[in-house]
Order: sequence, then structure tokens, then C-alpha cells
Amino acid sequence: MATNETFKFTGQDAENYDYYMGPIIFEPYGRYLAAQIDAASVSSALEIACGTGRVTRHIRKALAPYAKLVASDLSADMLAIAKRELNNNGIEFRVEDAQNLSFPNNTFDLVVCQFGMMFLPDKPRGFAEIYRVLKPGGRFMYFTWDDTLNIPLYKILINETVVPNFEGEDTTRFFTPFSLYETAKLEAFLTDAGFHNVRANHVALKSGPSTVENLIDAFFLKHRLGREVATVDPALPVQLAGKMEKEFIHQFGTGEVRCDLSAFLTTGIK
Repeated sequence: MATNETFKFTGQDAENYDYYMGPIIFEPYGRYLAAQIDAASVSSALEIACGTGRVTRHIRKALAPYAKLVASDLSADMLAIAKRELNNNGIEFRVEDAQNLSFPNNTFDLVVCQFGMMFLPDKPRGFAEIYRVLKPGGRFMYFTWDDTLNIPLYKILINETVVPNFEGEDTTRFFTPFSLYETAKLEAFLTDAGFHNVRANHVALKSGPSTVENLIDAFFLKHRLGREVATVDPALPVQLAGKMEKEFIHQFGTGEVRCDLSAFLTTGIK
């Protein structure tokens, strides 16, 4: 599997991403991000990497009814789900590359991105593009995950379960979603692009309710990670799922599970 494919979601993977992962990890931070928006100052907003629209729904509710909201993503399959779930909700959906946005200069009062900037091959260009399309005085808000070692769910999943099966290989691809967690670097991306009043804040939240079985499905068996492990040995995913179940029960208990999550919200003004 190509190194940039591990966290690419198309077709059924996009459906699984929304159905399984959406309520667990994206809803809590979506609600939090939307609550930080100063709606009175926003007449036009752009969401980068909107995925299946989990955050988009909360942003739309937070904005004034007259405010324009454009939700964009590089994946047409992810956008298709967002359109289906949020149809007729005053949202314009666009396939966009954050490194080459199609909008004119000074278009938006607000740009937001939840857990997407880590995936840009050319991050400085992406931040520069966001700065370009913001109006003077406009605000950019972006969430990134903490180090996996600080998120028990991902520490068990990636560090302890998946990575040991790829000894001798370059395993950085497994950590791509968790590669931007140093506050100095998070702030430097914005400062270097021209933003001021830059600040990165740590945000610890509980996940949405789940079960141990659902966690294994969401983040492994029905995720591309499970298929990548199967390239080592087709029987390995089931074996590792059993190991993971024991670790999850030890860490989170049985019944309803709410995991500790950790991320950073970085903001800046043009």
C-alpha cells in the first residue's frame, strides 16, 4: 500500500469513516470548534478538508443564517456523503485542493480546518493559500491531533498493535495524522504565512460514546489500517483484534466507552 494511502478514504471507506469514526472522535471537536466562532463577525466562511460534513453541520448552526458557508474537500467521495447528509442546509460544497484554492484574494471572514492540515504535502503553501483567501482581519482556526503517546486509543492501536508488525520498514505513514503537535511549529506555520495574534491551545475532550467492539471496527477492522496489516499476513488482523480487545478493556473498561482525546486548536488573524 502506498505510503500516502493509509489514511485516504474513498468509496466504502468513506462511508465507514463517517459511520464509525465520525461520532467517536470528530463530533466532540466539531462542537467545540463551532463554539469558538464569533458569528457576529462572519458573513462568509470556508471549511478546508470538511470530509463527510461532521464539523460542517456544527459550523452552519453556529453562523448567522445569512452567512455564506463553503465546505471543501479534496475527496469527491467524502463530499458526496456531506452533501447527502446536509442537503438543503445553505452550504456550498466544492472539491478543492487547499494548496491551490480557486477563490479570489480576500474572500472569507473565517477559514476553519479540523484535522486536515497534517495531510498537505506542501504545508507552507497551504497556509499561504488560506492567508490569501482571508479578508484583512479574517481568522483562521485549525485543529491537529496530539502525539499518539498522549492519546490512549491511538497509542494502543498504532504504537503497540500496528507498527510492531512492520519492523524494518518506514512506519512514518502511520503517524501522519499525528505529526503536527509541537506548539512552536503549529504557531510558526501561521506566523510564517503572515498571520498575527497566533496562539496554539491544548484541548482535551472525551470521545463520543462507543463500545470496545465498535472501537476495533472503527479504527482497525473496517479501516484501511486493518487491510494494510493484512498485507503482512491475511490472518493477522483478526489476531490483533483479539489482542486489542484485551488492551481496550484494560484501559477503558466494558460497557459504554468514552476515551480521552487530545488535540491542539491553533488560531491566527490576517
